[in-house]
Amino acid sequence: MSKLGPISHFLSPVSCDSLVLQGLRCEWGAGVLNLVLLLSLSHIDHWKFNMAPHSKELSEDLKKRIVALHKDGVGYKKFSKPLTLSCSTVAKTLQWFNRTGSTQNRPLPKKLSARAQRHIQRLYLGNRRMSAASIAAEVEGVGGQPVSAQTIRRTLHQIGLHGCRPRRKPLLKMMHKKARKQFAEDKQTKDMDYWNHVLWSDEIKINLLGSDGVKRVWRQLGEEYKDKCVLPTVKHSGGSVMVWGCMSAAGTGATCTVTY
Repeated sequence: MSKLGPISHFLSPVSCDSLVLQGLRCEWGAGVLNLVLLLSLSHIDHWKFNMAPHSKELSEDLKKRIVALHKDGVGYKKFSKPLTLSCSTVAKTLQWFNRTGSTQNRPLPKKLSARAQRHIQRLYLGNRRMSAASIAAEVEGVGGQPVSAQTIRRTLHQIGLHGCRPRRKPLLKMMHKKARKQFAEDKQTKDMDYWNHVLWSDEIKINLLGSDGVKRVWRQLGEEYKDKCVLPTVKHSGGSVMVWGCMSAAGTGATCTVTY
């Protein structure tokens, strides 16, 4: 290879993986292709200072001027260059004006009308377990307007409804609810002497491995199978023990293991 001149005129050579435009030499397969790319610092400085600047928000006066020129029948190319704007910037400004009727950057009008939002609210209040996708399909079938599930979720958030994990409770019929209410009304007037003679008891299942409740873990991308981020399981469920206990005004009673 011929002499390349003083080394100070060039950057130090690097590998092909760095993507830095320096004294670069890439070789593929035993000399099949040799690519030697040498760029002087002056060339790199030229690229550095001639890069396109980041786009900035147009002022209101400039936007109104664009709209006025367009209404006068002036083409994009004729007034975009004197205003030092690209044709695409002018086109986007006019598209926004045609869509909203204003040059101000305000939010787009809501996709759902107030009537449609009330309809969605009635559907959810009637069936709290409906998914956003099913509601979107029903709204589209009634009004004929395509609506995404994300739009349904945003609408529900605006009216104060949020997706939550339901609380668990015993399955009660109406007769059970009435009996519980009557029991509470009968006992609320009892004096302290009555409650001192009441024995409270309950039983609980204790798992030997883990818990039946929902567990969550905080992890980063790619840590799904780290030991600290996985939940160990066994085929026999680990086993469990049923324990019975009681308490009263005198204190706690003995804990007993329940066997079947």
